[in-house]
Order: sequence, then structure tokens, then C-alpha cells
Amino acid sequence: MAADTTAPRRRSERSRMAIVGATRKLLLERGFDKLTIEAVAARAGVGKQTIYRWWPSRHALVADVILEDADRILRPVTPTEDVAADVCAWAVKLATALTTTRGNAMLRILTTAGMEHPDTAARLHEGFTMPLHDTVRNRLTAAGFGTAAAQDAADAIVGGIVYAILSEGRAFAPHRAESITRTVIAGVAAIRSQA
Repeated sequence: MAADTTAPRRRSERSRMAIVGATRKLLLERGFDKLTIEAVAARAGVGKQTIYRWWPSRHALVADVILEDADRILRPVTPTEDVAADVCAWAVKLATALTTTRGNAMLRILTTAGMEHPDTAARLHEGFTMPLHDTVRNRLTAAGFGTAAAQDAADAIVGGIVYAILSEGRAFAPHRAESITRTVIAGVAAIRSQA
């Protein structure tokens, strides 16, 4: 009996890891703009067809690599009795991760790749940006902040830290994330007390 050649080929985990590892290294060495599928294939020791079989484009490949790396950064806020201290500790850890060589490169690549390709932007927003916002918003909501106030505060905290790191690069001092966070939470708390 002849083998069924119409069934989709399964990914070789070894090849997948080689491709992801090669992409990660080339992104750090060359950046997103100079990354090519040809270079990834050569570095990984696979054919271009192997890459295209699993990822339809360079953007899709880069998104997968970034989202795999993002797991190191996407951590929940550890709750205690002091919501401001909780979010500040989380914010400093986020800033520390995003100012390492690898974390800063990932942030810049995420921004560039997202601007160039709408589908990639949507995947990165759902897999990276929204979880960052959600973890802050959820902690503030659990502490009694209203839904709108918690969302606005999360936008300001995450946006303020990410914007500053994109502007200053690795020169951004992670402890400044605490100052940004405390300023935002104090402002939101002051508005709550006047309502």
C-alpha cells in the first residue's frame, strides 16, 4: 500500500529549534531590517522551503521568536497589601528585562516588525502588549480601582516605561520605572478621592 503523501508534514523539533535559535542570533547581530530567510536557513542548516513550510513570511517567523522570548518578561504582579509597591516592583523588573541587550533588541524589533505588517502587529499586540497591560490593570482592579481608571493607569505605566526605553535605549535606569509608576498611581488615586 502506498504511503499517504497528502498528509501535512510534521515539524521536526530539532529543525524548529535550529531555526528559532538562528533567527534570534541574527536578529541580535543584524536587526530586523537586515534579517533574511536565506541567512536564517544557512545559519540553521535547513532549506528555505523548510522555513516557509512552517512560517509564511519573515514577519511571522520573527513574531514567533519574539513571543517565545516574551515569556521571560510576561510575569504577573505579585500581590501584597500594598498595591503601589506591587506594581512598582513589577515595573522595575519589566524595565530591567527590557534594558538588557536581548530585551532591548526584542523591544525594538517588536516595534519595527509591528509597524511593517498588520497581521504581525496584531499577533504581537495580543501576545505581548496586551498581557503587559492586563497584568497591571488586573492588579489595580483587584485593589479597588474602577475599570476605566485601572485601564488608564495601565496604559500610562506600561506606555511610559516602554516609550522611555525606546527613546533612551539601555541607558534607561530601571529604578525610574518605580517613579513613573508611583506618579501614575498617585494621580489616579487623587482623582478617585475627588470623585
